[in-house]
Amino acid sequence: MRRQWVLPCGMIAVMVVLTPTVRDTRSAPWTMGWVAILLGALAVQMLLVLVDHLAPDAERPEHDDVPEA
Repeated sequence: MRRQWVLPCGMIAVMVVLTPTVRDTRSAPWTMGWVAILLGALAVQMLLVLVDHLAPDAERPEHDDVPEA
């Protein structure tokens, strides 16, 4: 399950590392597009993490399914 996060996290990390280089190009529309894509990717990543956190575990039984002792 955790391997599915490697590619999106790697992409965001590369974009964060390259952002100073993009800002030095002095092309405002290109820089604004880059920043918009970066912020959008971060927002989508945070939503995916939230959904993964809130989704019930398939291996864990629900509280009602556990027999009482």
